[in-house]
Amino acid sequence: MLARNTHKVMLGLILSFTLVLGACGNGEKKEPGDKPETRVVSTVKGDVEIPAEPKRIVALYYHHILFAMDVKPVGANLTWWGGSPFLAEQEKDLVDVGGPPSLEAVAALNPDLIIMNSNNEENYDELAKIAPSILIPYDGSRNPYEDAKLVAEVLGKPDAAESLEKKFNEKAEAARKRVEGKVTEDTTAAIIRIEGKGSQFSVFGDNYGRSGWSIYHGLNLKMPDIIKTELVDSNAQIVQQLALERLPEYVADADYIFVSNEGEGLDQLQNSEVWKSLPAVKNNKVIELDKTYFFFDPISIEGQLDLITDLIFRK
Repeated sequence: MLARNTHKVMLGLILSFTLVLGACGNGEKKEPGDKPETRVVSTVKGDVEIPAEPKRIVALYYHHILFAMDVKPVGANLTWWGGSPFLAEQEKDLVDVGGPPSLEAVAALNPDLIIMNSNNEENYDELAKIAPSILIPYDGSRNPYEDAKLVAEVLGKPDAAESLEKKFNEKAEAARKRVEGKVTEDTTAAIIRIEGKGSQFSVFGDNYGRSGWSIYHGLNLKMPDIIKTELVDSNAQIVQQLALERLPEYVADADYIFVSNEGEGLDQLQNSEVWKSLPAVKNNKVIELDKTYFFFDPISIEGQLDLITDLIFRK
């Protein structure tokens, strides 16, 4: 899954929605001891009756979360949300229904449940005619584990989401032990992207891909105060198109600088006096990140944590 900015403008139109998910009852009466065949889930689109154990899910979003919970959908929107190297094996045999999704491609998969976010709201009625459809409104303030809790509630598997977060925390604890001596509880880090042929930059927070979750919540590196205030406390999570001259304001206090190369990388800065003046640059504490680090889902986050830990360990 690409980091959450990919279609933030479209998704942001519906951020005010809230989601209430819960099993309201069973669709059919069964004999005592029999498992119910259906469940009723309350959503922003009303009550939706879904299979108690869906077998053919089309995930127009959240397919990565389904994989993390050992649930394999039959189709997904890989055009927009696929491509994580950490999900290559799982996505290999998954049908890409496109982005925007093809209604014909979705119908051809004969789904018994369709899961989507706000990006597909305009097609909700058509999709709901194909199969029971659950719309989980997009909210950029939620992290992947909070998203996982909502998906798990839809599937009636709340423990699955809790297990994901517990697994990450255990992995993070081991990662922190590995870099003891390289970082301390006071070590700071900043994540930036170079733009405008080296004349501008962007800054990322902890909940926006680019390994922010692994860096700040996994290894527990701290943010420079200005980044915490402008990106996290304000819930902006990204500040873009800043003049390069302002770079010291944001990263002069960072022990490590991570540069997300999205077409422009460190080669754009090698002759910049502003860049060469930064403490992290002088101390050889700059790490360039490629597209491997864009993705923002539980499986990718765990993989990124391993890689980031290795990169810091070798510094």
